[in-house]
Amino acid sequence: MRHFVAVSATLLSVLLVSPAIAQDGQPSPHHTVSQANETDNGTQHLPLIGMQIVIAGWIFVLGACFGSFLNVVIYRLPAGMSLGKPKSRCPRCETQLAVKDNIPVLGWLLLRGKCRYCDLPISPRYPIVEAVCGGVFLLLLFTELLSGAANLPLRHPDHFHVNPGFWLVWFTKWDLSGIYLYHCCLLVVVLAIVMIGYDGHRPQRSLTAFGVLTALIAGVFFSELRPVPALPWTSRMADLQWGFWWRDSIINPGSRYWAGVSLVGLLDGVIGLLVGHLAGCLIRWQMRSPEDSSASPQQAAIGSAMMVTGAFLGWQACGMLLLFVLPAMAGVKWIENLKPESRLPQLIAPAFFGLLLAFIVFWQKLNDAPWMIGYQGWDLTSWNWIPDWLATWAAMSAFGTLVRYGIRKKPDSNELHWKF
Repeated sequence: MRHFVAVSATLLSVLLVSPAIAQDGQPSPHHTVSQANETDNGTQHLPLIGMQIVIAGWIFVLGACFGSFLNVVIYRLPAGMSLGKPKSRCPRCETQLAVKDNIPVLGWLLLRGKCRYCDLPISPRYPIVEAVCGGVFLLLLFTELLSGAANLPLRHPDHFHVNPGFWLVWFTKWDLSGIYLYHCCLLVVVLAIVMIGYDGHRPQRSLTAFGVLTALIAGVFFSELRPVPALPWTSRMADLQWGFWWRDSIINPGSRYWAGVSLVGLLDGVIGLLVGHLAGCLIRWQMRSPEDSSASPQQAAIGSAMMVTGAFLGWQACGMLLLFVLPAMAGVKWIENLKPESRLPQLIAPAFFGLLLAFIVFWQKLNDAPWMIGYQGWDLTSWNWIPDWLATWAAMSAFGTLVRYGIRKKPDSNELHWKF
C-alpha cells in the first residue's frame, strides 16, 4: 500500500502540473480575437474537465486503498492478530490471495463475491467499506480542500487565483492541505471504531489511543487544524509557542513557514478530549437501563468515537453533535425495548459515522443556523456563550436521565410506559 501512495502522489503531481505548463505555453495575449473565439468554444475546457475527472478518480482509489487496510484492522484487531502477518488469505482454504484479488472494490467484483479457489462467499461489506473510504476522500476533496475550507467556521475561505486544482502543486497551502488530511484521518479512525462495534466487539483501546494521540500531537504542532478554539485565548496565550521559522526554497521559493509546538494547540485538544469523554459517558448513561451494568458494544463504540471526535474537532463540535445523537438514541432505545428482535440498535454505530461526516461538511452552516447553538452560544438568547453552553449541557444531561429512567418495559409485557 505504501508503494501505491507514493505512486499516487507522484502521478497526482504530474496530472496537476501538466495543464498548468500547457497554459504557460499558450500564444501571447495579443492574439485577442482568436483567443476569444477559442474561449467561447466549450470544447476548450474539455481537457481540463477530463484532467479533473482523472484526479477525482485517483483520489477515490487512494481512499479505497485506505478502506482496504481498514478492513484488515476491523477484522484482525479484535481477534488479537497482527495487522501485517500473515498476508490476506481465504479463511477456509487458507490460500494467499493474489494481488489482483486485493484490488479495492474491483477485486471483489472480479471474483463475483466468492473465493477464487474454494468458492467461499465473500461478504459485500468489504467493498462497501472500501467504497465508503474512497467516497469520504472524494467528498472532502470538493467540499473542503478545493472549496478553500468554506465548510469550516471561524476561518476565512481560501480564494485561488488559478484553477483550484493547480494550487495543490504551484501554490501549496499547507494549513488547508493539513486540515483535509486531518479530517480524513478522523473519519477513517471513527469508521474503524464504529464497525468494530457493529460486529459486536468492544472498542479497542489501541485504536482509540491512536486516534487521540494523533489528534493531540497534530494539534500541538499545528493549532490551526482546529478552527474553533476551546476558549477565547488572549494574544499572550496564543504567543506561547516554541519552534522556528523555515524558508521554502523548492515549492514556493521565498515563503516562510512556522514549525514548532503551541500551548493553545495542546489545551484545545485536551479540553476537547475531556468533553468528548463526558459526551460518551452521557450517551452510555442514557442508553443503559438502571438494571444494566455495562453498555452494549455499539453504545461503547459511539462513546469512544465521541472522545476521538472531541480531540480532533474540539468540545464545541461534541456539544453540537450531542444535540443530534441524544434524541436519536432515545428513539433507538424506545424501539429496542418495544421490539427486542429489531436490528436498529446494531446500526446506530455506523449511523454515527454518517452523522459525523455530514457535520464536517455542513459545520459552517450548522454554526450559523439560528436553531443550532454555535461557538458563540444561542442566537435565541441574549446571554454570552458561557451560560448558553452550561444550560445546554444541563438540559442534555436532564434529557439523558429522563430517557434512562423514563422509558421502561412492563414486566412480562411488550408494552412500554413512562415510569414518571
